[in-house]
Amino acid sequence: MTLALTQISTRRKLNIPPCLPGIKSDQRLITCFLDIYFMNIGMAAITTDAGTKSSNQRRVADLEKGILESARHAVRAILKPSPAVRKEEEVFGNESFRSSTSTLTADKSFDLQDADLPRKKHGRFHRNLRYTLFSVYHRLNILVLTANVLVIVVLVATGQLGRINAQAIGTAAAANILVSVLIRQDLVINLLFACFGKCPLWMPLRIRRLAAKIYHLGGVHSGAGMAATIWFGIFNYPIVRAFTSYKQHSLNAAILAITITLDLLLVSIVVFSHPGLRSRFHNTWEGVHRYAGWSAVGLFWAHVVLSAEAQRQSASPSQSIGEIMIKNPIFWCIFTVTITLILPWLRLRRVPVRAEALSNHAVRLHLNYTNVPLCAAPRFSDNPLKEWHAFAAIPEDDGVGFSILVSRAGDWTAKLIDSPPQALWTKGVPARGVLHVAPIFKKLVLVATGSGIGPILSLMTGRNLNARIIWSTPDPVATYSKGIVDEVQLADPNALIINTTVTGRPNLAHEAYKLYLASKAEAVFIISNPKVTRKVVYGLESRGVPIFAPIFDS
Repeated sequence: MTLALTQISTRRKLNIPPCLPGIKSDQRLITCFLDIYFMNIGMAAITTDAGTKSSNQRRVADLEKGILESARHAVRAILKPSPAVRKEEEVFGNESFRSSTSTLTADKSFDLQDADLPRKKHGRFHRNLRYTLFSVYHRLNILVLTANVLVIVVLVATGQLGRINAQAIGTAAAANILVSVLIRQDLVINLLFACFGKCPLWMPLRIRRLAAKIYHLGGVHSGAGMAATIWFGIFNYPIVRAFTSYKQHSLNAAILAITITLDLLLVSIVVFSHPGLRSRFHNTWEGVHRYAGWSAVGLFWAHVVLSAEAQRQSASPSQSIGEIMIKNPIFWCIFTVTITLILPWLRLRRVPVRAEALSNHAVRLHLNYTNVPLCAAPRFSDNPLKEWHAFAAIPEDDGVGFSILVSRAGDWTAKLIDSPPQALWTKGVPARGVLHVAPIFKKLVLVATGSGIGPILSLMTGRNLNARIIWSTPDPVATYSKGIVDEVQLADPNALIINTTVTGRPNLAHEAYKLYLASKAEAVFIISNPKVTRKVVYGLESRGVPIFAPIFDS
């Protein structure tokens, strides 16, 4: 009887539950270990004579006291509280949990806590092929590229490629450049997102899931860019042939020089756009993409004008350069490309900024120069000709202006945090992002890490969405302030806020899956860094869970 009471007393001190069927094996292991420990103590007490009984009892008490503290730490490390409890405790950075909230129960939340991820579908080769190599982005890229290559193959098979004139080949190259640039224009992006984001809730879920993939439109951009480079490579043949046939024509030499320069510019843009090089040398890629692109457009204009002049000199009857150019499809493609590139710069302006320091890792910038639509991302810069960064706008509570969350993720953001600006440059119109299509689903799970909570707050502000939130970040209050935490809990009172300083980095795919099952959601959205995003997206997609996330192609 005394032994049983001692066991119960010690279990209460350690917050150890009884060995129930619902408890994990590692938890049962600790419980059973203590059972054996107490059994050994009991046997020692029983086999001891009366003269030494009191001495053994003191020794038992000393042993119990000695292991109590170390056992407590072991139990705390294994006996995790439920997600709802963890949210309540971890959000404020507590180093330990209250005993009243550490007790495990055999309710539905406990069953959910123990829910394991199902096995991945298909074999590894099939999974990597479908969810990595043939993602929607890559499928769009391949679709655009294949359509162009098929035309080239047909021309080669029929023997017409060598006989086709330079203007026709140049038109194919210019048309692909036009498609590549247009699909990246903010107004076009917003129009597409507005259309697909209006997919009604009564539509079949499969249709809505396909509509939500609109954010993969970057595949069209890259596919058309690669196709344009191929066509322009073929365009070299008639240019070289014209130069060798009419060497006395001084314009042909200039046209050939411009063509070779354009070859170098287009190839450099494509090469540096490879995902591996782009992520490793991002600043270089950004500079090449911007300045080589602008230079290419300027050289295309020079090419069009010189080609028109060469045609005018050899034409009979004589025509003006203007008449020749307006009949040339290349002119209209380059004209449209130029207008598309100039439009955002017509709205270039320097706007005042009010900085709210949150910590040495994050800052919140408040701007009131305009109101922005939900889930839109204005671009900002302190040097308009160097670099631009897009941030999700969170509408202010009073309906005037918006704010953005900036966390330390590179030299530029570090500069903003260490020396908050009083003004920044902005241009164009805010472009919609992946979360703009989230409302086409009836129930959602929204996952964020760090400042990725900003886009989610942008989505949840002013919208009555049925959504659950998971936010994983170090010291939420200390890093992002209690105000941000309150906004998250206002958006979802049962939000799972994980303090990674206390718990370490969680398995977000597992956490999202559990909440996906519990809430009976139709889709999961994640806003995080590229590494975490790709890992979670693959982990859930390969298990049949519809998940959507930025694709980091710009």
